[in-house]
Amino acid sequence: MKAIRTTVLLSALLILSACGPLINIMEVDVRLPATRPLNILGREMAVFTPQYDSVSVTDSVLLYKFAQSLADALSSEAYLSTGSVPVFSHYTGSEALGTLEQPDYVHRLALETGTNMVFMVDSVEIGGFFTREVSRVEDDYKLQYLMAPFTSVVRVFDAEKVQFIKYIPLRDTVAWEVWIPSESEKIAIPATAFQDLQRASEYFAKELAATFMDQWETQDRVIFVYNKRDWNLAYDHALAFAWDEAMKIWLDLVKGTNAKEVACAAFNLALACEMQGNFELAQKWLDLSQKTYDLPEAQYYKELLQERKKQKLLF
Repeated sequence: MKAIRTTVLLSALLILSACGPLINIMEVDVRLPATRPLNILGREMAVFTPQYDSVSVTDSVLLYKFAQSLADALSSEAYLSTGSVPVFSHYTGSEALGTLEQPDYVHRLALETGTNMVFMVDSVEIGGFFTREVSRVEDDYKLQYLMAPFTSVVRVFDAEKVQFIKYIPLRDTVAWEVWIPSESEKIAIPATAFQDLQRASEYFAKELAATFMDQWETQDRVIFVYNKRDWNLAYDHALAFAWDEAMKIWLDLVKGTNAKEVACAAFNLALACEMQGNFELAQKWLDLSQKTYDLPEAQYYKELLQERKKQKLLF
């Protein structure tokens, strides 16, 4: 887990009672495992789009926008300079698209372009527009959602293994909020719809590239502090990322006789262990905290720790 980002530390302090603990909310960066793990570091990559004999102007533009955004996002995720991943078009002729059984054609493309990982964007399509039921009514107008399904197919070919290693069908929805007169039964497609669809294609491609690599997500964590010297000193150590020093103090405080203070110290020890990547020990300290005094924050943190333990298995 990354260190706490002191530049965005939230200084909100909530007094629970006259002699109770202060709840400090801090933002931490948590590493999340890739949802579609793919080692793109150090690879020579390229993105290909097909040229069809006939295709609508809309879909061909969206295809290009998606492919270019994917190439740029792959460059960013692989720590390469912008433009390092080129976009090519290829004329498919009678070659079958969207199948994993015929890698020879893509292998030739990789050899011709000097790349060893090829992303084949086989299709980008927008389905028919449809609406949902009225969401809200204000005065003489009603709010409805105009929606359009987005689908795409991307295949990933590894030229070193001479095989397709991923087949990725994407399905999502583009939506618009539209206010229309209450008596109206029809919704006009927004004038900005085509531009919106282009931006959506770029967004979906960027999101796809992000699924290949581990990501960092900002999350909130609770740390308890009493207005006492030892508690404040331990908190200062935590802010300085000196978790071992903070733990020494909390280990003494957890031996106290005040049940609520012991529970808070044990909770903080669980947090320190999580920050150091020791989720098993963090769970034991949290269990002690809950057995000693049932802090409202403990149950949520327990569920979060269980999720973190599952994620750790994916690294």
